Amino acid sequence: MSMTPNWVRRNHFTAWSGYFCALLGFATLAMTLTAAGTGHTGYAMIAGVLFALTLVYALTLITTTVRRDHADHHATPNLLADKWDQTPRALRRRAMLTPVRSHQVQPRP
Repeated sequence: MSMTPNWVRRNHFTAWSGYFCALLGFATLAMTLTAAGTGHTGYAMIAGVLFALTLVYALTLITTTVRRDHADHHATPNLLADKWDQTPRALRRRAMLTPVRSHQVQPRP
């Protein structure tokens, strides 16, 4: 069994899905514009709906994953990273820091 954490597998799935959605989005956009330009309104509607669905799916998947990673202090989805590092302890404690009160400067007479 793989020792890769679930959040790393989720990030890889999201990164690859986003990549393929971008490819599919460009293809369906080209199909939509070509069909609309040549007068094939039925094909233009089908390709336009596919483009919209692809765009909504990719944006939803990426934004929810990035939001979850920021909440858990993990790295964001990345296709170029083959390994993962655990979040440093200082970053995990960042949320527990207390604000420092500013010192007011006394005016000189």
